[in-house]
Amino acid sequence: MTATSGTARGTLSGRQVFSYALGDVANNLSFMMTSMFLMVYMTDIAGISAGVAGTIYGVTKIWAGVADLVAGQTVDRFDTRWGRLRPWLLFGSTPLAIVFVLLFSAPAGLSPTLTVAWIFLFDALFQLAYSFVNIPYGSLSSAMTQDSVDRSKLSGARSVASSLTGVVLSAVIAPQFQDTTGDHVRLQFTLTTAALGLVAVALHLICFRNSREVVARSATKISLGRTVRMIRHNRPLIVLCLAAFFLLAAIFTMNAVGLYYARYVLGNAGWYTFLALAQAVGTVAVASMVPGVTSRFGKRNGYIAAALVAILAFVLIYLVPEGSLPTAVVAWFLFGAGTGGTNALMFSMQADTVDYGEWKTGVRSEGGSYSILSFIRKTGQGIGGWAGAALIGAYGYVPRAEAQDATAQEGIRLATGLLPAALAVAATVVMVGYHLTVDDHRMIVRELNARRSSGAVSTAHGVEAARVVVDERGDARDLLLRPRDRGTLPVVTIFEREGSGATEIGPAVAERLGVRYVPQKFTSDQVAQVDTQALFSDNAFARWLRTVSYGGTQDADMARALDIAEDHSLAQQNRDELLSLARDGAVIAGRNGAIVLGRAVGSLHVRLTAPLDTRIARVRSKTGLSESEAESRIAVEDRVRAEMSRILYQWDPHTDEYYDLVINTGTVPYEQVVDTIVGFYRSKYPETTPPSPEGG
Repeated sequence: MTATSGTARGTLSGRQVFSYALGDVANNLSFMMTSMFLMVYMTDIAGISAGVAGTIYGVTKIWAGVADLVAGQTVDRFDTRWGRLRPWLLFGSTPLAIVFVLLFSAPAGLSPTLTVAWIFLFDALFQLAYSFVNIPYGSLSSAMTQDSVDRSKLSGARSVASSLTGVVLSAVIAPQFQDTTGDHVRLQFTLTTAALGLVAVALHLICFRNSREVVARSATKISLGRTVRMIRHNRPLIVLCLAAFFLLAAIFTMNAVGLYYARYVLGNAGWYTFLALAQAVGTVAVASMVPGVTSRFGKRNGYIAAALVAILAFVLIYLVPEGSLPTAVVAWFLFGAGTGGTNALMFSMQADTVDYGEWKTGVRSEGGSYSILSFIRKTGQGIGGWAGAALIGAYGYVPRAEAQDATAQEGIRLATGLLPAALAVAATVVMVGYHLTVDDHRMIVRELNARRSSGAVSTAHGVEAARVVVDERGDARDLLLRPRDRGTLPVVTIFEREGSGATEIGPAVAERLGVRYVPQKFTSDQVAQVDTQALFSDNAFARWLRTVSYGGTQDADMARALDIAEDHSLAQQNRDELLSLARDGAVIAGRNGAIVLGRAVGSLHVRLTAPLDTRIARVRSKTGLSESEAESRIAVEDRVRAEMSRILYQWDPHTDEYYDLVINTGTVPYEQVVDTIVGFYRSKYPETTPPSPEGG
């Protein structure tokens, strides 16, 4: 498959982003139905005891982790005229809907044993079918676009869709549990799930129709041997997985029995909708704040702070007075904020542990580490759901009763409040042992970039291996080689704020130094391309959407792994291109040259800037845009290029410390800027290049 300019590199249309989000709505109609309501269905409609229902819930959730691994190893092996991933939405959505409906359609005349067997069998089949739709769906974002900024938009849309789906589903389903003794309650649930299944199939087909696999993905293959070697030395990943186990156990202890709380403690099953809405608002609000929290306080501290909010929420849930909906809404908002923050930070920290694993062992395994996290999360979900059901069963919960006695109500309070609070405390204590700080990760990324760019100081690029020192961590460091020892041609990288003159200055510098000029990978027109008719253009909403870190409990693990793998692949491709260019000498605009070639012997790194009004005037002169349009173009270009740099290389290209020269082109003519760069280069490397024919 080949990439096309419209989607492999460029702004995805609003229709594509919206259609992709509808795919997550389709997935969540069944996933959230089983996560939030299956337990109550088993006890209050199918008539299974709470203890047995909890066991089914726990075993099938753990089985779901295995199913994810099977699906992850299978879906990429088949190529069709529709691609590798989209066909699973086309052909897998109907079987998924069928087993979903059957799961909630246990016949009334079955014996208790056969009822248990029915639900267990179809729940296991549902988890398997769900994995074979959800895993390719999550992987689809990295096949739809090669643009990391666009993938952030898809991820944000998915997160918002997930939260909204939970609210709508609660509004439809929760009131039906207020009275579970009616004659037609089983038929009602069959019809309801059939309707949800049909909607899900339709949404999956819309997602299939409006998405395209335009990027030949470098799939994140999972090798058990490589993963085991990596994880044995990856303490941050081990700590993160252990914390994830306790955290997901806490969340699903409460999720599995939350509807019991609304019905018997608050007094109205329909009020669960208000609780779900409060949770969704808290989740989305905090998820959009995660990048700021991370940069200011660090990921571990942010995780611990969010976990403390979750603990407070669980304790408040336990203490809510009987029938007090407003207090419960506040508690559920805090629950959404705390668990949304911890989940979003968990995925962000997971990406850091991938870098740590490569730095420590030389093995990079996105697929392996994310598979481990996914399985641990599913195990925590299963254990949590089982524990919640077992607890209310031990306290005497009576299925189908109009009211529960004080002891049973206490059991429900414990299962939704103090038990998950204790599990969240365990997750917090474990996370104290996570010692991979922001500064540590920044150092690791720098060293990894240096290792990957070691060709810039290797014999292939004119430096003898004997003159290169490699320390015990593999950090390549040149010995300030004299130019005559190098035998290389000049290398100058230029990064600019839009409108600072790089397109005029760069070629002139290249001509003076006698090397080729390499323009930016993507033109300003490509970067600034915005579909003004699209629902998600580069407006304030689109920028917010790109900042929404995934904070739900849905299955984003492998999708996140593929995004990280794709970013790494793009960075490696760019790195290889730059090293090849550096070998022959070049003046290179953009392309993250300062970070990639920062240690290359014979390189000079320049950043150009100018006052905003000057840059606006220059852009207007070149493009014919109005003043406001030119200012908007500058803002988009500067923002998007910086976003790509942060995603691919975890650096800010506007940071002066990465450059040898920072020049304000608004105060001097371009010719003088060219003289300054060429003169500084020849001063730094006096034996590198002969004087130009013009005597410059």
